[in-house]
Amino acid sequence: MKSLLYKRQLSDEREPVRFAMPALKDTYSIGRTTDHIEREAYEEAYAAGEKAGFEMGEEKAKVLIDKLEALLTDVATLRARIAKETEPQCVLLATAIAKKILVRELTIKPDEIVKMTKEGLLRLERSGQITIKINPLLYDFFMKHKPDLTRVHPDIALDADPTVSRYGTIVMGPVEDVVTDIDEQVKNLIKDIGDRLNRE
Repeated sequence: MKSLLYKRQLSDEREPVRFAMPALKDTYSIGRTTDHIEREAYEEAYAAGEKAGFEMGEEKAKVLIDKLEALLTDVATLRARIAKETEPQCVLLATAIAKKILVRELTIKPDEIVKMTKEGLLRLERSGQITIKINPLLYDFFMKHKPDLTRVHPDIALDADPTVSRYGTIVMGPVEDVVTDIDEQVKNLIKDIGDRLNRE
């Protein structure tokens, strides 16, 4: 092995002393090169960085999950609120559409108004005279069907009343009345649905 001594030290009368490396850490082992040390340092730093990265990523993921859960809760609350707020409007829209369909059907088939009037007669206590209030536009039509109505009850009087709807009648008995008017039926339906929604 080559000695690392200065030239002028050789001229001294003292005996030459070999230059030795200062003592290294206990972990240092003979045969480890700087490549080994660098690789170990890199791996340790990489592992520490990866661990720190995972921890930071986990924290960020938790924050995002919490935000997502809050957002989903908000969406569910909003959906319930919108449903509650729009439900009455949907009911009104549905009944308006149903009413238009019924009115069209009754315009095309006015015989259905006579059938509804018969149903009204059957619901009443049939003693004494029964008056059927009808719109004047339906008076002649009902006069043609009066024989059918008298089969249900023989003592029937037809009364033309312009305040009565063209799409129904009011059947008036001695004790009670039955309204077969579509407008009234729809109003009653809306009221029943509104009462049910308010109870819920």
